[in-house]
Amino acid sequence: MIAESRSHILVVEANDVTRKLIIGILNNKGYETYEATNGDEAVNFLAKKPLLVILDVEGENVDNIGFIRKMQMEHRKVPLVAMLEGADRESVRARLDMPNVSFLEKPVMPNTLLENIEGHLMPGVEEAIRAEEEAKFLPETVAATAEVQAQREGFMRRAIDLSQIKMDENCGGPFGAVIVRAGKIIAEGWNCVTSTNDPTAHAEMVAIRAAAKEVGDFTLEGCEIYTSCEPCPMCLAAIYWARLDRMFYANMREDAERIGFDDAFLYNEISLPEHKRQLPTQRMLREEARIVFDNWMKKPDKTDY
Repeated sequence: MIAESRSHILVVEANDVTRKLIIGILNNKGYETYEATNGDEAVNFLAKKPLLVILDVEGENVDNIGFIRKMQMEHRKVPLVAMLEGADRESVRARLDMPNVSFLEKPVMPNTLLENIEGHLMPGVEEAIRAEEEAKFLPETVAATAEVQAQREGFMRRAIDLSQIKMDENCGGPFGAVIVRAGKIIAEGWNCVTSTNDPTAHAEMVAIRAAAKEVGDFTLEGCEIYTSCEPCPMCLAAIYWARLDRMFYANMREDAERIGFDDAFLYNEISLPEHKRQLPTQRMLREEARIVFDNWMKKPDKTDY
């Protein structure tokens, strides 16, 4: 079960006056709120499972791109109220690519704000959203049949076999992976780090690249991945980016650590704030780099991903 009930509305707005105005209106009506000034801050609140998100989606607000991507990948059912001022709603709707979006014109008027969010929070809506979110943390509602389970074990055994075969061929470490669609293996991968001098050539990465090439798309929706060991942070992120439906793994990361493949350091590093990580990091020339992001938002023939 999820640890916390959905009870808050998340407000993401850079302008302090506008943000405080919205929060004041909501609090006066009895809504609890989280607030963030940009997408980077807002991402942290998604783990708290907000009931609804109010987001500034002005075209120049590129700080919110990563947050929007997180919403698209992991929180698609959460209602989104998009604040804008004179923008083309259809182009914004296409960019957001979320199933439950409404729009709120700026400057924000109290009555319009409340009517907008209450349209999302009709009786029963919160319960339905919560039930769907909780289902992610429960076992499959219908147990896999013996036939399905046997098939899954077969896919996993193929991943394990690849880890042994390719290790014996000195391709790299003892890791294998397969990607399955509609009950058939469409791609296989194995660790090729040492044989190709590619530090990113982990079994899962190799399998994802091969699968994307096979289906002719950069997303792998409708696919499952079977990997002989719990993925490292890099591979886990790639699995999320590829939008695979489900992941199965055999060995645990503690098993990998026991034979010299220690991911604990990386898992710990990415959980730390930037200034506490062991990799010296410095931001620079952000304003120049933002120009390219702005140009991306204006690019008429860009491919959504």
